Amino acid sequence: MGLDYSYEIFVPAQNIAGALVELAELAPRPHRAPPLTLTMPGGDQVVVPFTSNFKSEPVDCSTSSTLELDTSIMFGVDNAVREFFEVRSDAVKRSA
Repeated sequence: MGLDYSYEIFVPAQNIAGALVELAELAPRPHRAPPLTLTMPGGDQVVVPFTSNFKSEPVDCSTSSTLELDTSIMFGVDNAVREFFEVRSDAVKRSA
């Protein structure tokens, strides 16, 4: 089951690396693409299991105000997810 979403996340420059590390914890393992190396403002590098514009080439974010990442995230099932799955499963059964 999958849902596609796009998010715009605004983070102060000094918090970007920490936010990316936390988000990487939600990414599925193993990742099919090579890891992506990001150069943060200040020169620190962070390696994440994402792609940027569907490529794994290093990205220098130190002078840019935006960063586009592609990923999947895994999260536990809650009532909303369970209900979505049940409704979708029922629709598939009815159409068969």
